[in-house]
Amino acid sequence: MFLGAEPLVKEPSQEEMEKAICNLKINKTPREDDIIAELIKNASQELKNRLQALICKIWKDEKMPDERKIGLTVPLF
Repeated sequence: MFLGAEPLVKEPSQEEMEKAICNLKINKTPREDDIIAELIKNASQELKNRLQALICKIWKDEKMPDERKIGLTVPLF
């Protein structure tokens, strides 16, 4: 029995994240974090890499960092 994420479910890949970013709809009102889709879609590769690292940390820890309790959640599957 597992209390956390299933061990066979791999952390989201860079390709999955890129696909999710491509699927973001533009010209929509931002959510609580005030981040618009255009900002993420046009982000530098460095920013996307940092976002990927944050997503993987959250995935592994199964916990949102305290400073990120409110934010945009985009399903990666």
